[in-house]
Amino acid sequence: MIHHARKNILIDGGNEPTVLFRQLAELKDAEQFIDYLIVTHHDDDHIAGIIALFDAIGEGVFPKDFIKKVYFNGPRIITSDKQVSDQSLSYKQANTLEKLLIKSGILGETAIVGTTAIEFDGLKLSFLSPTDSDLKIYSEAKGAYLTGDFKCDWDVSMSSLDRFIDDSSLDDSLPNRTSIVSLLEVDGKKILLPGDCTPGRLYDILEKLVDPQTGSFSLDYLKLPHHCSYRSLSEKLLRLVDCRKFIVSTNSKKHFLPNKRGILKLCKFLANKGSEIELLFNYEDALNALKINNPERKKYKISLTPNNKSYGIDI
Repeated sequence: MIHHARKNILIDGGNEPTVLFRQLAELKDAEQFIDYLIVTHHDDDHIAGIIALFDAIGEGVFPKDFIKKVYFNGPRIITSDKQVSDQSLSYKQANTLEKLLIKSGILGETAIVGTTAIEFDGLKLSFLSPTDSDLKIYSEAKGAYLTGDFKCDWDVSMSSLDRFIDDSSLDDSLPNRTSIVSLLEVDGKKILLPGDCTPGRLYDILEKLVDPQTGSFSLDYLKLPHHCSYRSLSEKLLRLVDCRKFIVSTNSKKHFLPNKRGILKLCKFLANKGSEIELLFNYEDALNALKINNPERKKYKISLTPNNKSYGIDI
């Protein structure tokens, strides 16, 4: 959730709406709205909370005009075909949300490279991905499956894992490659919000943004892709990133994310290698699940910051 000048941008909704609704109730009480809703892709842990939100609006929990504008790359919206089969994707959530958008009369728009940025009162949110070609392939796919990392590394020490950090297995799934990636620029700061974008696609994006003098792209914050999955970060990608603050967005209840190996990649490969990095968690449960002890924090120069609000981390 991005708040600025009494306007609000919501990106994704999690897979359970309780915490989201707590924050949205504050907007309602302040007589504010969701001016822009961005659904990065159709995976359950991004879209389920949004479906619940539309249901709540239909039940009168929130005003009918609570959501003003929606960006979502669903198959009906991409193809402009309202008759597309419900079997065109393996996950029903995308079609469910599209039907809710049609029913509510809200115009859903695609967001791709070159889509006009959201701008107001000194804030700019640019769309950096996906490409139109990837989106077209995705919209025509039958039974597109999303992938996760099901190997838990929470009980293994960082020093034991350190010897096995490599890029032999990276995510290149089409659904994740079509995740909406956005760059937020406000108050002199830059925050990259990559959804579940794959490392190869994210590298292609950042390669075009690097400072030719430093060979890296400077950020104030980076929300780690795919909830800090090991398979969503690569050495090649991280060597382009000059950043010290990383947001870990997950409650750690799905796919054993965040991966401790993902954090090790940050420690080893960032452009500012050797500088202390801070990881900010929107759920303290995720921080605790990693079991990173104080000697490891000191050795790898990392600080771990838990949520400072009941609904997440406030920056």
